[in-house]
Amino acid sequence: MYQLLSYLKFLIGSTNQHGVHSPFVYNFLTKGLYREKKKGMSVKEHVLTTSISYFKYKSIAFVYADDYIINRIVAIFGDLEFDTLPLDVIFVEENGKVFTSISKESYHNDTMLLISGIYKNKQRKVAWQNIKELPEVTVTIDLFHCGLVFFRREQAKEHFKVRI
Repeated sequence: MYQLLSYLKFLIGSTNQHGVHSPFVYNFLTKGLYREKKKGMSVKEHVLTTSISYFKYKSIAFVYADDYIINRIVAIFGDLEFDTLPLDVIFVEENGKVFTSISKESYHNDTMLLISGIYKNKQRKVAWQNIKELPEVTVTIDLFHCGLVFFRREQAKEHFKVRI
């Protein structure tokens, strides 16, 4: 029931690419995330694979990820480096207090943190809110099924709720 109510609230407060006034996020949505999703691919898998392709990421780390998603990414992107610092992508299956365990040496200006299941329960929703408020976080994109976090120092702090 919590997820259903959260989804209805999300739908009311979210937008599509036309409500986004950030060139960085708009281009990412229109040239990346709004591409057609492959059959049998979950939303988080689509977001992760599309992001890796769009940003041409080279290194990735998985935190609490299941073997299925790791094996799929390895199969699609065989040239990715794993756990090589600084990381381009950090994929977090459970978000709890995970960000506090990531050192500043682990990420750079263009790193993307993908957190799955931000509306799974109240604790994850609170953790998502806390992550958005961190001073090093500048851009967040709430996609309901997952949240994207960017550390772009050149960009003003902005939070987006986008339907994909």
